[in-house]
Amino acid sequence: MVSVINARDLAWFVTRQIVGSLGYDDCVIYFLGDQGKCLNQVAAIGVKNSGNNEIRNPLTIQIGVGVTGQVALTKKTMLVPDLRLHRNYVRDIEQGLSELCVPIMFGDRLYGVLDSESKLVGGFDQEDREIFETVSRLIASKLALIEQTELNNEYATELEQKVAVRTRELKIANEKLEWLVSVDSLTGIFNRRRLDETLEIEVERSSRYGESLSIILFDIDHFKTVNDTWGHQVGDEVIAGVARIAKELTRKSDVVGRWGGEEFLIIAPQTKLAGAEAFAEKLRGALEDVRFPSGIGITASFGIARLQYNEPVTLLLNRADQALYRAKRLGRNRIETGAEFGYSCKEE
Repeated sequence: MVSVINARDLAWFVTRQIVGSLGYDDCVIYFLGDQGKCLNQVAAIGVKNSGNNEIRNPLTIQIGVGVTGQVALTKKTMLVPDLRLHRNYVRDIEQGLSELCVPIMFGDRLYGVLDSESKLVGGFDQEDREIFETVSRLIASKLALIEQTELNNEYATELEQKVAVRTRELKIANEKLEWLVSVDSLTGIFNRRRLDETLEIEVERSSRYGESLSIILFDIDHFKTVNDTWGHQVGDEVIAGVARIAKELTRKSDVVGRWGGEEFLIIAPQTKLAGAEAFAEKLRGALEDVRFPSGIGITASFGIARLQYNEPVTLLLNRADQALYRAKRLGRNRIETGAEFGYSCKEE
């Protein structure tokens, strides 16, 4: 019985042992129905067994009806020496002449009944009763253990599901938090913090694999005049519009973000200087042609730098920044490139 893990298998195991090992002619186990109003035959060895784990015409007996129903109602063993004298006997496939029926109980909990009929009058005695009551207690203990195990498994499954749901919620919340701390609230593109992290990663990757990397730093020309003339709300709309255009024109592999104020940075992996210049010119022209609220037109100045061999991030940014300010000194709305001092990561 120790190795049995479910109630149905337990019922069949016990009925086989009672008939096969203990030598009784018949054994049937009933389990209490879901509503607790009836008994259902779940296992039988003897005249009702038509094959392995099969019952011919399984009975359902109401509580209080017949010997088995009376035992379930009173929760007391009944030994009927002569069923012909029992007015409430429920006949099954064959007429029995005597019957022994024992409740299967664990504490006050009724699980069902253990029943056996004999073709002989007086087919059971007190010793048989003690045997069946002992077996019944073993069945009840095992059923209680199975029930507790199932409840524990259900609880564990429910807990796992709750943990899984909570884990997904936390993942979504963390992703949202990561997005919030990485994205500029005004423009919806990456902020300075995320740009710094990304640039460090891309510089390391380019240096390791010998790939080209270029950055484009650009700034809205005369932006202070926009704020002073039209107000900061219009100025915010201009910044957001510039960010949208830059985002639309960049490749999926590029990273665009707000470097600060009206200044933006584009990180372009696997891009040589000529490719970065061509893109910057495309973006410069698009910004020059667009009209913002109240008919405002703007221009932008660009500084470009390509990563050099063993060049630190700070120096790369400094060269792009110097190129940007050179573009402003030379009249704005133009593109300048940072002076190169050595070899790029990938020779051109």
